[in-house]
Amino acid sequence: MFFSIIIPMYNAREYISQCIESLLCQTMKDFEVVVVDDGSKDNSGEIIRSYMEKDSRVRLISQENSGQSKARNTGLRESQGEYIIYLDSDDFVMKEDFLHKVKSSIDTASAEVVMYRYVKYYDGANPRFEKSHYDFQGTEGIASPEKLLPLLAQKDAYYGSAWTKSIKRELLIKHSIFFDEELSCEDFDWSYRIIEKVSSIACLDEAFIAYRQRQNSVTTSGSYKNAEDCLLMVEKYKSRYEDVRLPLSAEMRQGLLATVAKLYCNLLLTYIRVNNKDKKFMKPRLKALAPVLNYGTSKRPLTLRRIYKIFGFSLMLKALSILDSLYVKVKL
Repeated sequence: MFFSIIIPMYNAREYISQCIESLLCQTMKDFEVVVVDDGSKDNSGEIIRSYMEKDSRVRLISQENSGQSKARNTGLRESQGEYIIYLDSDDFVMKEDFLHKVKSSIDTASAEVVMYRYVKYYDGANPRFEKSHYDFQGTEGIASPEKLLPLLAQKDAYYGSAWTKSIKRELLIKHSIFFDEELSCEDFDWSYRIIEKVSSIACLDEAFIAYRQRQNSVTTSGSYKNAEDCLLMVEKYKSRYEDVRLPLSAEMRQGLLATVAKLYCNLLLTYIRVNNKDKKFMKPRLKALAPVLNYGTSKRPLTLRRIYKIFGFSLMLKALSILDSLYVKVKL
């Protein structure tokens, strides 16, 4: 079996059928769908069982409610495919040749990881798609992480999201790369552990995943837990990649620190969206991390660095807050 598609599921009855249908119509048939029901209270499990009766490639694993990270880890342990794909239960694949093209990229580049793009999907009365702002142009034929990562960072095209890549299962198992079940921003930590171990990457410059935008989600509203965990990740990986004792080439170190600078920008946006009086205790730590912007190579960290140097930390946060409250898309 070539692909194992792992889907963590919790109370997803509104979306799970669209997700599953987008996989069962794939032109490439050599895959399994491993759905991990994380203690759903609705009839999501019954929906999956109905698919299991029609197609033996669909599997259902049930666990007590323990969170998305544990569900993903359970799915990985139970999977049988050579390559792993993670997909969230409210997202879906837009094109029937998705798996075929991913496999072609793997075969062409002998890639352990294949990255691909996504679009945002807004459902409701007037559903619409919003194109992602990045691309992989100029990465053709570049498989070495130390050559590729600085280029992706400069193009703002490196994303830690689990559902934007396919990964060789052997790489994950050999290096025990599982999701940290205590973190709410577990994808960042997971993706850095992968990038440190992978030897070959292919970038597929096509959008396949529809990333559903739901009102009042943690992504849009922000949470104290998410901000705190993201802050820990920036502190951890800034310190790690600045440490000259870590055996990294100059190119790789530059690329990694540039992605941390972008992650810091995302952290600032998360912070200003948090409605919690305790967030004031984060501010000194956030300010202490501001020099990480010096590593930035893409437009957002470079622009924030200029604002920070001219106006200082507090006014930089205020400017971001005003823009965000006015729903202005910050094209930094």
